[in-house]
Amino acid sequence: MDNSKRILVINPGSTSTKIALYENEQEIDSRTLQHSAEELAICEEINDQLELRRKAVMDYLQLMETPVESLSAIAARGGVIGKLDCGAYLIDESLVMASINSLAPHAANMAPVIAYELAQMAGIKAYIYDAVCGCGNPQEVFAITGMPEIEKPFLTHVLNSRAAAIQQAKSDGKDLKDTTYIVAHLGGGITVNLIHKGEILDIIGDDEGTFSPERSGGLPCRALVKLCYSGKYSEKDIQKKMKGHGGLLAYLGTNDLREVEDMILKGNKKAEICYQAMAMQVAKDIGALSTVTEGVIDKIILTGGLAYSEKFTELIIKRTRFIAPVRVIPGSCEMQALASGIYRVLTGEEEARRFIPEN
Repeated sequence: MDNSKRILVINPGSTSTKIALYENEQEIDSRTLQHSAEELAICEEINDQLELRRKAVMDYLQLMETPVESLSAIAARGGVIGKLDCGAYLIDESLVMASINSLAPHAANMAPVIAYELAQMAGIKAYIYDAVCGCGNPQEVFAITGMPEIEKPFLTHVLNSRAAAIQQAKSDGKDLKDTTYIVAHLGGGITVNLIHKGEILDIIGDDEGTFSPERSGGLPCRALVKLCYSGKYSEKDIQKKMKGHGGLLAYLGTNDLREVEDMILKGNKKAEICYQAMAMQVAKDIGALSTVTEGVIDKIILTGGLAYSEKFTELIIKRTRFIAPVRVIPGSCEMQALASGIYRVLTGEEEARRFIPEN
C-alpha cells in the first residue's frame, strides 16, 4: 500500500505566487509565477487579487496534470490574522474569515483562502505553518515600548527563521526544544529572532533594527515625526520610504547587494560605508538579543538571500562570534519548510492547532 503524501504548497508574495508539489518531503516541481504590474495595478486591495492568485494555482495544477483529489493535503503560507503560536494550524472557516478581514493585509493572507476552497473541493485538509504572525503570545515584558499607546508588533520572518533553526538542531543532534538560537534573516527586509526552546521568544523587527536593501529599519523618532509633519509627504509616502524605498535603495539606487559590492570594487566610498553600516547594525541587533538569555546562546544562524555573500556575512561573524559559534545557512527555504511542516502533521510527528479568533 502506498503511504506517500502528496502536498501542494501555496505561497503568495507581493508580486509573485510560488507554487510547488511535494511527495512527502521531496520536491516534485516548483514554480514562481510572476504577476505583471498591470495585473496588480487594477487591484486596489490585497483581497482584490484573490481571483488572479486562484487562477494561477488552478492553471498550475492543470499544467502538472494533478487533480485536486489526488492531493493528500495543502500547505499554505499564513499571513497576519492575530497572535498565533509557531507550527501548524488547520484552515477552517474562522481562519479564512480572519485572513480576509485582517486589519494588516499581507499577500500571504490570500493563501489560506485559496487552499481552503481547494481542500473543500477535494475532501482533504489544508493547513498553514509558521505564519507571519506566528510568534505566540510574547511575555508582557517584551511588548513594552515606552509609549502605552504603541505595543511592539511581533511580526517577523517566522517561517524561514524557524526552518533554519530546525535544520541546525538536527545538525547539532539536538531536539529543537533543547536549543537557544539567534537567527538573522537577511533579505529584502532584515529581522533578527531569538528562538528559545523551539519558540520565538523575542525579535528585532524590520522596522526597529537595522536597515536593509529596501527598508529603513528603526529611525530616530523625533526626526521621523518632524518629517511626517513637514507637509511634504502623505502617510502612504512615508510608509513607502520606510518599506520598499528605504535602506540601500534610498542611499545607492539599488537593492541588489551584488551591485553594491561591485560599486565598492570600483571605489565607491559611499557604497562601502552603507555596506559596512548594514553589517554592523545586524551584528548590534544580534548582540542585543543575546542579552535576553543572559548570553546563553547555542549558535547564531545567518540565513536569507544576503547570506550568500561571504564578504557580508564575514563582517557580521567577526563582530558576533564572541557570543556563540556562527553558522551560515544561505537562501530561503520557505516552500520546503511549509511542505515539511505539514508532512510532519500528516505523519503524526506534529499536531495542528485550531485557530481561535480574538474577541
